[in-house]
Amino acid sequence: MVTEFGVLRNEWVKSITFTSLFCVMIATVTFYVWDAPFYKHLLISLGYGYSAVLGARIITFITPELSPRIVNVLSLILSMLGGSVNAHYWVSEYSNFSTYEDMKPIVMLGFIFTAFCFYYFYSYEQNIQAKHELEKARRIQADQEKALVLGELKQLQSQIEPHFLFNTLANINVLIESDPERAREMLSRLTDLLRATLRKNRTQFVPLEHELDLLSAYLGIQQIRLGELMSYTVTKDESTEALMVPPFLIQPLVENAVVHGLEPSMNRGHINVNVTQNQFDIILEVSDNGVGLVSNNASGGHGIGLQNIRARLKTLLGEDAKLAVIQNDTHGVTSRVTINKLALEVLLKT
Repeated sequence: MVTEFGVLRNEWVKSITFTSLFCVMIATVTFYVWDAPFYKHLLISLGYGYSAVLGARIITFITPELSPRIVNVLSLILSMLGGSVNAHYWVSEYSNFSTYEDMKPIVMLGFIFTAFCFYYFYSYEQNIQAKHELEKARRIQADQEKALVLGELKQLQSQIEPHFLFNTLANINVLIESDPERAREMLSRLTDLLRATLRKNRTQFVPLEHELDLLSAYLGIQQIRLGELMSYTVTKDESTEALMVPPFLIQPLVENAVVHGLEPSMNRGHINVNVTQNQFDIILEVSDNGVGLVSNNASGGHGIGLQNIRARLKTLLGEDAKLAVIQNDTHGVTSRVTINKLALEVLLKT
């Protein structure tokens, strides 16, 4: 209520201020046309102007459903009536303005100035109203786009999580007969991993620390499956600990490194996950020393996991985030996600 009253008061003050200034300008013009004290010119001018403002306020208060155009027409009529009566009061002492018939020039001049004033204010109000409607439409569009983005993210994320889960369960199923002890250990780690995941709501962003913890659990599961054929390291800059990132952003990259990089090589392989940041970007890298892109086209950057990552990054950040899959000089592949820090900060605030 206080806010609405404040808005109305500001509009009232603005109308009175602009009307007073406009009336002073008119009085200055008529002062050089008709010989009379300046204060009379000013009082006559203010009579027309204030009659218009007061009339508009009264009409809007009594019938708020009327359109601005009709309000302006009715206010113009009230302005002419009130302003003409006021003008006659101040000029009736002059012999050449003793009757209303003699006041036709003043009334006509008052009508021209008042009509011009109303036209100006009507155009101004129409412009303001159009801006308000445009801003309202933009807010509605932004809300709709945000809802669409969140829907797309949930759909994409729902594709990634079962993909990871089913692959892990398939690995456990293989180990049940060949190595029951390792199968039980992997199942235990998978249980811990899922428990930690389910404790978190399905949110648009998660702490990087949490994402790396889940990633370490996943790599631990894969290390149990591959044994001595696989090792891994997870490193990060201390400055990145407070970062928020999209969930399951790095895991598909690691899965590609394991499935399409290390497994086909049949040699001892290593996966390195590294998170750094510079002045402008956050850089998430997953590198391996496996068979690489040339030997295995399946890791050429077009799998469902990589497609989902690209789609999620594009939906969230547009051109401010990208995924690159690069053939290493010696062996293996480096998958690099680059996110603009400023764009991410802006997104986190929305």
